[in-house]
Amino acid sequence: MSAEPAGTTPGASPPRTGRIECSFDNDARLMVSLGTIISHAAKRAGLPEKTQEDVARATLEASGEMLASANGKAGAASKTKILVEEFSDRLEVTVESPACARAEGIRKRLEGTPTDRIQCDGREGLVRVTLLKSCSAAKSGSPI
Repeated sequence: MSAEPAGTTPGASPPRTGRIECSFDNDARLMVSLGTIISHAAKRAGLPEKTQEDVARATLEASGEMLASANGKAGAASKTKILVEEFSDRLEVTVESPACARAEGIRKRLEGTPTDRIQCDGREGLVRVTLLKSCSAAKSGSPI
């Protein structure tokens, strides 16, 4: 008998427990709704209320940086993609946009945000920023 849950391999990441994916036109008026989406996912992940707000604010800051950069770019009709993934031990928020700014510059500006890890990379004309926040292994409402 294996102690690993069915469908996983030893040493593998915990299974994803939730996923939200959205695409927004690069319009600041639409980005306001991100706070609600991120706060909802952070609450489901079992994060304290203050941390939920902090993660939502960090996401808004990241998307705002990318949006400001993308708005000056030719073809500004492009979209910003948001991916929120909940795992039993963490919440990952990825923002992908056709930003003109360099990924390293965006990462440095986000260093003071209340996240546990920030990853930034740029390729094929897109910048992808992933914010990771750890959470307790036993989320409220989840089996232990």
